[in-house]
Amino acid sequence: MSLFIEILTQVTLPIITLVALGWLLQPRLKLDVGSLNRLQVYVVMPAFLVHFLSTGNQPLSVIWPVVYFSVVQFIILIPLGWLLVHLLRMRPSLGPMMGLGTAYANVGFFGIPVTQLAFGADYLIYQSVLTALMAILVCTVGVWLLAPAGGSRLVKLRNAFETPLIPSVILGIALRGLEVELPALVGQPLQFLGSIFTPLALYTLGAQVAAARAVNFEALPQTLMLLLKFVAAPALSWWICHAMGLPPDITAVMVVAAATPVGVLITIFAAEYKTESEFISTAVVLSTALSPLFVTAWILATRLT
Repeated sequence: MSLFIEILTQVTLPIITLVALGWLLQPRLKLDVGSLNRLQVYVVMPAFLVHFLSTGNQPLSVIWPVVYFSVVQFIILIPLGWLLVHLLRMRPSLGPMMGLGTAYANVGFFGIPVTQLAFGADYLIYQSVLTALMAILVCTVGVWLLAPAGGSRLVKLRNAFETPLIPSVILGIALRGLEVELPALVGQPLQFLGSIFTPLALYTLGAQVAAARAVNFEALPQTLMLLLKFVAAPALSWWICHAMGLPPDITAVMVVAAATPVGVLITIFAAEYKTESEFISTAVVLSTALSPLFVTAWILATRLT
């Protein structure tokens, strides 16, 4: 119990405190959440990824197990959520949303700070690569699942890939692989910008939750979503890591990442395609609020094994 409280107070609650700050101040400050998101996606997060990927200590070979794991995880988790919607006779439109909500976690804004506090900076390379892969998979598989028949899916895919997130990961890995050290004139500003990623990301997440316009709780679907997100996803991720023979430290990072809240990116596509936007917005709010207990529990579980 003491270890659980230690993890809760030193890792997850500090993160939630910043999320809560954004949630509490947003109604008073009325900051433009879209501008905060654009600042994160186009400036701060790319700087963070380039700096930490290019200067880390882990060899590049460690990224390949993360790539394989991410693909297998999506292949298993998306059909699981969809199948349960069918078996429980819920409305069919919940199927793809439940699948995506199960598989896609907030590995960027929430997962990276958790990894930094719980496991250390050396493990950010795993989380950074996982963040890029999740974005790629959601922007491809997610758009394919949610876009209506006859919709301009190729245009939406092109727009999704116009953000600098994926190029930043490629650039950071390339600099590491070629052992190129950026000059101070470039590297120092990247480091400064990257250093504000964690607090700004968490504050922005809280502001997003506060600005959510459509929150509508449905007992059975939301309970299923939370069980899939906080129980099934990390447990199956642990099993996948074990089956792939991944080392315990990488397994711990992947399991805890799977236990982070439902990713906010899905709400953007849900609103765009008018597909269960109220359901997924509510799922983001609930999973973010409950995440301290479940994320802490999974960090504890990985440390005790």
